[in-house]
Amino acid sequence: MTVIETLPPAPATGGHRPLRRLLRLRPEVEVTAQGADVELAHPWGRQRVHALGERTVAALLDLTRADADLDLLSLDHVRLLKLLERFPYLVTTTVADPLGTPLATAVPIARSAALPGFARPTGRLVLSRFAYLRRLPDGQGQDGESCVLESPMAPFRLTLHQAAAGAFVAALSTSRTAEEAALLAGMSPGEGEALAGLLAGGGFLDAGQGSEAPLWDFHDLLFHARSRPGRHDYPTGGVFAHQDVPQLPAVSAPGAREEGEGIDLPVPDWDTVVARDPALSEVLEGRRSVRTYADTPVTLDQLAELLYRVARVRRVIPGDPADPHGYDGVERPYPAGGATGELEVYLSVVKCVGLEPGVYRYDAAAHRLRPRPFQHPGEEAAFSELVTAAWRATACTVDPQVLLTVTSRFGRLSWKYSQIAYALTLKHVGVLYQTLYLVATAMGLAPCGLGSGDTDAAARALGLDWTAESSVGEFLIGSRPAGVPRTAHGFADVVDAARAGEGFGENF
Repeated sequence: MTVIETLPPAPATGGHRPLRRLLRLRPEVEVTAQGADVELAHPWGRQRVHALGERTVAALLDLTRADADLDLLSLDHVRLLKLLERFPYLVTTTVADPLGTPLATAVPIARSAALPGFARPTGRLVLSRFAYLRRLPDGQGQDGESCVLESPMAPFRLTLHQAAAGAFVAALSTSRTAEEAALLAGMSPGEGEALAGLLAGGGFLDAGQGSEAPLWDFHDLLFHARSRPGRHDYPTGGVFAHQDVPQLPAVSAPGAREEGEGIDLPVPDWDTVVARDPALSEVLEGRRSVRTYADTPVTLDQLAELLYRVARVRRVIPGDPADPHGYDGVERPYPAGGATGELEVYLSVVKCVGLEPGVYRYDAAAHRLRPRPFQHPGEEAAFSELVTAAWRATACTVDPQVLLTVTSRFGRLSWKYSQIAYALTLKHVGVLYQTLYLVATAMGLAPCGLGSGDTDAAARALGLDWTAESSVGEFLIGSRPAGVPRTAHGFADVVDAARAGEGFGENF
């Protein structure tokens, strides 16, 4: 059971009166009283608590409307405190001055959170390297001046109600005592001590000794923790948070740099493709990244078939115009969450039989290439940067023939999905990669997915606003050398060696 520390009030020094420690139920918590019983409804579910007693029930209802002083609860409502210890993730904890003006509030954002208590950390303190300070979007803050401290390592969000609190946090970007940080922030020692206690109890300080997830980069751990439920309390999934913004069209319209009707591509014949393709298992087992090319480059007809089989729009599924959540869905050969169809494919062509070098967008609905001519030397220079970045991504081993840049029209996802939109588009990139690999292998082409690309160069070369549509994947396609087999005719594995406890060999 979580134990709430009930330290005696700090003595008033230097003209400062003791700080108050306030508890309150989260605003999302609904308390329904039925005599001596209550039902608690909250973002994580609902619980029913029996035989609390009418006095405790009344005090619990009061916590939905106003803060309660922890010291008074400790004296008069021991039973209520025991209840809050059972459901600490429903309770906010605030440090305030004697008049109730808040300094900082710890808000639990994960069900694993415990009441932070009011420990008084001693010695030198330093902020976690995963902690970050930001402002909430308009309308989400508790007051106009609030900012929040968050960390993927912390099961709390710390709302800082005063600028001095933010300055105190900034002071702990290097190792200091609470008193030193308070002095730099213009706070009293008591305020610094109380705020340091919230930081420690909330999980925002570095405990040292290599305990802070040493194998994680900051952005990777934050992305992981915020794009999956469990470590935050933000609305997640298909919540349609942006219905006030028009949904992007299901099929991308021609861009400003696209001229004329484009290049209509031949549609492959079904019977020919089915008769020619190897079996699926042969393709799966033969799939590999090919980083060498034949002397003759890939052809326009080959690109046309690859794009048609991998990325075309099969059909547009009309949404119900009377449904505020309705939108047109897109069906393609690869799966996509919500049929959003947000991915686009651009071609940076260096060598291709039947196609001039340059940049093209694949019009997936019309099965057409739309040229994007360079309008000034900077765009052509960006094209070179894009191709060079692809060359570097292969450890400088491949002179690209055709680079496919996969972009995401993010608004197609974020209009519907919250917290998971970017994670979802990366999942879509993964299945698109696999589909490219399999079809290119079946066709006898040389596929190679890349692990990185130049976002800025892509935006300039392709003529995109990177905050609206940006590159999220890169894939090289070329002509396959005659000596590289495209299929396998048996399974390869390490099953027997693994079961026997033997080594896997130098190539494993």
